[in-house]
Amino acid sequence: MSRVAAINLRVGVDKRDTLARAADLIARAAADGARFVALPECFVGKYGVARFPEHAESLDATDDESGCGVLAAAARRHGVTTTGGVIERADGRLWNSMPVFGPDGALVTNYRKVHLSRVLGITSESDVLEAGEATTAYDVDDFRVGAACCFDLRFPEWLRRYGPRGARPADVLCAPSAFLDVTGKPHWDLLLRRTALDAQAYVVAPNVAYDDADEVPLHGRSAIVDPWGDVLAQTAADADDIAIADVSRERTDEVRRKLPLGSWPE
Repeated sequence: MSRVAAINLRVGVDKRDTLARAADLIARAAADGARFVALPECFVGKYGVARFPEHAESLDATDDESGCGVLAAAARRHGVTTTGGVIERADGRLWNSMPVFGPDGALVTNYRKVHLSRVLGITSESDVLEAGEATTAYDVDDFRVGAACCFDLRFPEWLRRYGPRGARPADVLCAPSAFLDVTGKPHWDLLLRRTALDAQAYVVAPNVAYDDADEVPLHGRSAIVDPWGDVLAQTAADADDIAIADVSRERTDEVRRKLPLGSWPE
């Protein structure tokens, strides 16, 4: 049994304030027993293709005005594993990345978003970002965590690599998101529950909070879903908050025994 947290974060125009609140939310989750704490996609600054270059950073950034610096320092300070979405700058190119920092504050791995968003003519990430090429998984305590991000949730055939048919199935899928409110209302909860059912795994889904001042508001409602598709915890839409829940290997194993999807032929 282990406790995980998905952070609902109101990302503002004041970067220092946003990062300070992010650090405080990680501290609160850790104080409540969370061993794994996930922040949303692009949590450093306002989401938007035109804005990505201005808050891009290197994964080895260590200052308290960088997303990686905040994630690494919080992981080390509280002895937890942290992740969240930053715009990674490397070799003159940009990626939508989810670095993971272990309890010692060291970088464990990094997932680069494979399916770049293109939604209703509102967002077209591929205009400025490079696409990642591979799935990424890592261990937190005795759990295997598979990495995804927002728009990836719309590609079940890709996500199934983390499921019971995969070479090494994940116990948890973590999907930091900046999910649009216009699509989130009909799709967010449905996609999270379907992903949990298909992978027969927990889904940890932190999202950027709703802000009616945004030109294109995001959906909030960060959530944790269990392998049976039950929503264990969910925040409201429009404020800083924490969805926190216990995850269990026994529960994952139980669901996979009841519905042995991995034993069926392709």
